[in-house]
Amino acid sequence: MTQTLSSHMRDSLALAIPVWFSPAMPPERMRELLAQTLADCELFLQPRHIALVVDGCPQAKEPTQQAAADFAARVGEPPLVLCKPNNEGQGGAVCFGFEHYLSQTGVRYLASRDADGDHDIYDLPQLFRHLQLIEAREQTDNAFVLGQRGSLHRPMGLARGEYERLLNEVTLLAVRWALAREGQAPDLRYCQRLPEPPDFQSGYKLYTRRTAEAFVHSLRGAEAAHPEAQVLRWGIQFLSTVDLLMQGAAAGSVYRLTYDEQPQSSFENADNRLLAYGQQFVWLYRRLQIPPEVGVAWWDEAILRTNWSTTAGGWEELLAIRAYLGEQVYPGEPLPRAPARHVMF
Repeated sequence: MTQTLSSHMRDSLALAIPVWFSPAMPPERMRELLAQTLADCELFLQPRHIALVVDGCPQAKEPTQQAAADFAARVGEPPLVLCKPNNEGQGGAVCFGFEHYLSQTGVRYLASRDADGDHDIYDLPQLFRHLQLIEAREQTDNAFVLGQRGSLHRPMGLARGEYERLLNEVTLLAVRWALAREGQAPDLRYCQRLPEPPDFQSGYKLYTRRTAEAFVHSLRGAEAAHPEAQVLRWGIQFLSTVDLLMQGAAAGSVYRLTYDEQPQSSFENADNRLLAYGQQFVWLYRRLQIPPEVGVAWWDEAILRTNWSTTAGGWEELLAIRAYLGEQVYPGEPLPRAPARHVMF
């Protein structure tokens, strides 16, 4: 008998949901967002294959346990609640959940979703179907799939949407350049039905067991090599994607739903954006050994295209990240003169 998609998912898929909420958020709101995140998960996942990973967040522990109890009252079995003693960031929480399932179960696929209700469970079957398509056609489990947002700006606002578009664009340039030096190219054939660049920064991703192991190895290895950089706080989508593409993994993308706002965000001011995005560009250029004449040219071309450059203070912020790149990646080397913002075209 042919197995249905939902039963196949229940047999073979595990999900890690990192849980952290601001101390300013009321517990009732935390519980509401978690309930929204868990709604209908039982249709596609066994409860024991759903891990709510509380990332060293005391204020979220009780609401998470309550949400798990509510889920159990509804479906007969609770999801797994894993409480980490220390806060490491989203990357550390997802790694913790993946490590549990990789060591304790034989699941073939692992996914990550946020805990704020922004990732619709009904998109997960589309990711799963697309990943199985890649595996079948390419006869490989070296693959992963991301849920691509139709708009970066509607859920995140102009600033964050522009920065994520900029990061996706430069990431693709850098990976293609680095692989071309070795006579290779990233395998993005299963992303090409959607606009380029792929939404690498999306937090809704599905991995095979092999690429989930590579995901954990990438983040844990970077954290061990440079603990001062705290990559587990900002590198969850970025580091692992670059490393997977450099290792020849096939990437796929499907559209997913998203809300018109983020329930919580730490990217709302210039200082946070400089740190959050600047350090990602620094890591990218260092990791792939991008020379200054190439990396700075990419940056200058990209920032002249971004709409953020036309907002009050936006151009100055982009030039500040340019200077930060020079200080961190190319210390002592003179950079080309910064471009002038175009006012007519």
